[in-house]
Amino acid sequence: MAAFRYDEIDSDLSLIFDEIGILIAWNGGSYTAVVTEPQVELDLQSGGFLPESDFQVRLRKTSLPTPWPKNRQSITIQGETFVIKGLTNKPTSPLLILHVVRA
Repeated sequence: MAAFRYDEIDSDLSLIFDEIGILIAWNGGSYTAVVTEPQVELDLQSGGFLPESDFQVRLRKTSLPTPWPKNRQSITIQGETFVIKGLTNKPTSPLLILHVVRA
């Protein structure tokens, strides 16, 4: 029953991604993703605080080859390069969430 529900959610996500997703590039391939609005944090560095934008890039696990993206790898979103600084991978979710910052 759980696998059926997972597949059903992934199928619904496929329709949503087709409608609102954008293409991103990673590891030589193009993938449809949903990118959230940036969350700006202030990062203390020498000379004061510098703003750092943090995005979430949501990808359907079934659309990705293995191995999946990893920390410190680069992705390209609309011609701009970003670096993966974290991942959220819940076993019960068909989504892989990349936390990225501008390179």
